[in-house]
Amino acid sequence: MARQYDVATSLIYKWRRTLRARETGFAEVVVVPDEPVAASVPAAPPAVIELEIAGKVRLRIPLTTPPTLAAAMVKALGVS
Repeated sequence: MARQYDVATSLIYKWRRTLRARETGFAEVVVVPDEPVAASVPAAPPAVIELEIAGKVRLRIPLTTPPTLAAAMVKALGVS
């Protein structure tokens, strides 16, 4: 892993020692009673671009997908 990311192996061992030296303990947690959820409008489904290709393949691309990645996915399916 170190060679793959061009990181000195000694640095990885240093990080391990640092993490092990930290005190382990419990995080403070506050438990609160559940509040009844008011009947409201259900959350809208996430916005997506949906392509159906020849009735065989359906591709759903979230709107947050970078355009270059979306284009690569469509290209990989052989659609021009």
